[in-house]
Amino acid sequence: MKRRQEGFTLIESMVAFAMLVVGLLGIFQLHLTAKRGNHDAFEYTQAHVLATAIIARMRLNTRQLSTYVASNYGSGTIAPPLTSCVNPPADEPLCSPQEMAQWDRYVWDQMVAGRNERLGDRSIGAPRSRSGCITQTDDTVSVVVTWEGMDEISHSAGGSLTTTCGNPSKQRRAIQLVTTIVATP
Repeated sequence: MKRRQEGFTLIESMVAFAMLVVGLLGIFQLHLTAKRGNHDAFEYTQAHVLATAIIARMRLNTRQLSTYVASNYGSGTIAPPLTSCVNPPADEPLCSPQEMAQWDRYVWDQMVAGRNERLGDRSIGAPRSRSGCITQTDDTVSVVVTWEGMDEISHSAGGSLTTTCGNPSKQRRAIQLVTTIVATP
């Protein structure tokens, strides 16, 4: 009588284990790709929020529209204003349009640089080389936010303004919001 063999051979176990390892490596790579994509989407969202924020500030202060124009936002070179336009004392008048523009420019410079996003004494807010530029032609205002992403991209961020704002790099990302704001005298 022949005895019936039960169980798996060593070769069968090793093949099954190798197939399991290949499958797990694929899942791990998929997880990494999803995390990178999620991080890129987060950076695009931050840039869009920053651009939208300064446009909203400019719409509230149309008398000083031309004073917002600059290409060095995020560099930390914009001096803090002498007057804070946040919660002014009750016995003092509100900020003038000039003071409000200076305050807005300073705050947006700090936001683009990520200076207010901290964990203890460490800055965690801004992606590498994030910068902002604002231009105005008549009633057309353009806000560009650039930064360096994690991976190289095959095409550069398009548009003449987006190529002059920020540092050129193969990892460079940019968004540009163009809107119409009518300056009031």
